Amino acid sequence: MRCYIYGSNLNDDRTAKHNGVVAFAVPEIGLIFKGGYEGTQTDCEYMSLLSFLRFVEGNPKAFAGMRLNILTDAATMVYQVQDKAPVSTIAAKYLPNVREYQNKISFVIDWTPLKENSAFEGIYDLPPLKPGPPINTQFSQSSRLAGAPVDLTRGRHFGV
Repeated sequence: MRCYIYGSNLNDDRTAKHNGVVAFAVPEIGLIFKGGYEGTQTDCEYMSLLSFLRFVEGNPKAFAGMRLNILTDAATMVYQVQDKAPVSTIAAKYLPNVREYQNKISFVIDWTPLKENSAFEGIYDLPPLKPGPPINTQFSQSSRLAGAPVDLTRGRHFGV
């Protein structure tokens, strides 16, 4: 199944921490998620991957028995996850978590051009990020939703 991730700190200085965005999309099931995140470009890219993998883990029925082809325009991250490039200090703090997910979820990660990244579409159409109340992203810790996949697009759970 093709899945797309996108992360950016939305700043000209990609090495500075700044308000950014993490996003993932799975067109085959009509899913798209976009959320704010403060970090460097590398932070945002890895958090988009980890957020998606956490979502997959929390929704096993939706992804049961599937090999995921995760596509991103973040070429450096792709090569680092594939062990084909040196790992930066920032990336090194995320890779152990990625490796844990590689042992749990069947996926490969590949590069795709930005214009073909479904998770990127509409990013700049979003309203400016504003501070707001904290949001619980620990899907598996909600007893109300125990065992039910979470539909982030509608704020309720759905049966798959």
